[in-house]
Amino acid sequence: MENESVLINLLLAGILGLIGQGIRVIIGLKKLKEEAATVAQEEAAAPPAPAAKTVYDDLFDSRKLWLSLFIGFIAGCLANLSRTDAEFSKDVQLAIVAAGYAGTDFIEGIFKKLLPNH
Repeated sequence: MENESVLINLLLAGILGLIGQGIRVIIGLKKLKEEAATVAQEEAAAPPAPAAKTVYDDLFDSRKLWLSLFIGFIAGCLANLSRTDAEFSKDVQLAIVAAGYAGTDFIEGIFKKLLPNH
């Protein structure tokens, strides 16, 4: 039973981290949409003018989205490993969501330093 509860706790923490990263994704997609509209507007003077949707599709990278969500899941799992209590209170849940939100920047920063060309 002990192994099952550890696995369930890790899975729950991973999902909470994924939710935290999902919040970042929503904010990032909104910024990307605004950037695409700005680029399309700036390029409207040169024929043929690209539509904002075309620019958005060119800027959007689905692989980066999925990798980002996976990193949020991992950040939640790592945050769970640092817990000492056995209870998933609301404060703990919010802390793990925050770890998924903020921890992703930390993990991505490490990867950018270790793998600067990727």
